[in-house]
Amino acid sequence: MTGPGAAPDAPAPDGPGPSRRDVVEGLAVAVVAGVGGFAWFSASGPPSEEEREELEDRLDDEQDELEDRREDDADRDEDRDDDRDDDRDDEDRDKDRGRG
Repeated sequence: MTGPGAAPDAPAPDGPGPSRRDVVEGLAVAVVAGVGGFAWFSASGPPSEEEREELEDRLDDEQDELEDRREDDADRDEDRDDDRDDDRDDEDRDKDRGRG
């Protein structure tokens, strides 16, 4: 490209641009896909109020279960750490008795 607006380092075009037929075919594919997507959404649609409430309840239940599991894991880890500390204290006490 040459002219006042052309970049001096711009690569030369590889060949002629897309034909009118290519453009029309691409547009037809896009329209068919759009119509198909709209038809699918219209058929399935958003969930009803009852379904939405049921899904929200299930989500709440799952979140509660996850929170309970996290708390149980934290308690178990804390108990394990306490047991290790107790074992170390017992070992230290045994060493002190052996020295004294």
